Amino acid sequence: MKSYILLILFLNLIRAFNITSSSSCYCTTVPCPISGANYLTEGGGGTGTYYYSIHNNIPVVTSANVRITISNMDKGSDTTTCTQNYARSLDDDGVQDCDAGHILAHRLGGPGNQPINIFPQDSSINRGSYAQYEDSIYQCITTKGVNYADLSWSFYYSSTSKTKPNSVKYDVKYTGGSCTSTSKTFTN
Repeated sequence: MKSYILLILFLNLIRAFNITSSSSCYCTTVPCPISGANYLTEGGGGTGTYYYSIHNNIPVVTSANVRITISNMDKGSDTTTCTQNYARSLDDDGVQDCDAGHILAHRLGGPGNQPINIFPQDSSINRGSYAQYEDSIYQCITTKGVNYADLSWSFYYSSTSKTKPNSVKYDVKYTGGSCTSTSKTFTN
């Protein structure tokens, strides 16, 4: 009987660990996203605000906004093993093909080692049209006399049980210089 009780306690402990692990962001040395507003210091200075809500008991990004200047350019960082694992844990579309996509791009000052700035992004979009859009922002800041750009994102999900967005709206408002403010929606 004693062995049976110990076995039940052990199995419950494993079950509790698995539930905790599956909802974890995998990163232990940096803040994990929480429901509500999350603030993040961007590479090169400035603070971004990232809003999260709960889907399937897991915080998911719903919107973000950041102001960038020339001081942010090329001051971001690559993703890490923990942020890559975090993004992949949110990839629930049935096709395990996501990148750990930066919300604010690495080139624009986005920290890749912070889960708050990461979402599960379709790899072909991340390396294709999304990267081209980010490059146009980079060019405006570095070569077209833009004083600063206000960036904002809206993330859309097919339901509140999904943790991978199915589209992202990316808005850019430029101040100064010769670039025109723009908006684009990307499938994911």
